[in-house]
Amino acid sequence: MKILVRVLGRAQADIDHIYLWLRKRSPVGAAAWYTVLLHTLDELGEGRVAHSEAPEATKLGVELRQTLFKTRRGRVYRLLLVIREDELRVLRVRGPGQRPVAQRDLPADSQ
Repeated sequence: MKILVRVLGRAQADIDHIYLWLRKRSPVGAAAWYTVLLHTLDELGEGRVAHSEAPEATKLGVELRQTLFKTRRGRVYRLLLVIREDELRVLRVRGPGQRPVAQRDLPADSQ
């Protein structure tokens, strides 16, 4: 069953920030990261990727889910998302070493 995947503004800003940071170090690596990200988003929409409860969910009181994806070099990134009716909303994207999200990091409509 297909589900609509929407990447919200803050998540898109995270994607842009991570991509540009990677591109400064390795244009090829940045392109590969972006390809893996797009593949993960496609698989989410197809219902082929699992999403578990995010570690921050209980503390924030939000039904926050996460999907992990890994680069060829083994670096793990997290897509933080919520499910609303027939839509999966990507709220944030976190890279290795980034702190967990706080309430202020989430869009107002994530409740």
